[in-house]
Amino acid sequence: MPLRVAIVCRQPLNRAALAALVAEELQADTIDVASSIPELAAQTPDLLLLDLPPSENPKTWIDGAPKARHRVLVVPERDLSLARLAYAAGFNGLLPETSERPLMIAILKLVLAGGEYFPCFEEASAEGAPILFRQLSQRQREVLSHLTQGQTNKEIAKMLGISIATVKLHVQAILSATGARNRTEVVSRLGQSRL
Repeated sequence: MPLRVAIVCRQPLNRAALAALVAEELQADTIDVASSIPELAAQTPDLLLLDLPPSENPKTWIDGAPKARHRVLVVPERDLSLARLAYAAGFNGLLPETSERPLMIAILKLVLAGGEYFPCFEEASAEGAPILFRQLSQRQREVLSHLTQGQTNKEIAKMLGISIATVKLHVQAILSATGARNRTEVVSRLGQSRL
């Protein structure tokens, strides 16, 4: 099956390096390069590499990214906040420019195979869970505790004496704080033992 890759990068040297990597290692049939998002607006590639420019608002750049079957955010180095933004926007991976070439290739192949790569998440769950936990309100911590036990919103509402709608608001706040897409990811990232 032909592989179509799109690269959006403002820096010509980085653009050329990414294109060479994709051409040599992924044997892409088509590689479209652009210096801005609007240049690729009409295309839907199999793989999009979006190189985040340092002077742009990351959220605007990430949210404005074109659609693609697989999307990877290229960043200067590992960054948990950028990883959370990219993940929440439906990206499949984070590619730090500081990575060695074999790792970059492995990341791209993993994403093309349907996997995800966010190296910061494991570090955050190992090191940052207590920090994140302190950011939550007391009620959100209580809701999170019940989530780790696998309870439904209805069960949590009954246990805490609050409405289901309020539980949903707390769950949404927890998802937002962790960058998780759903409650299962919250539990897997933080782990019951960390609570």
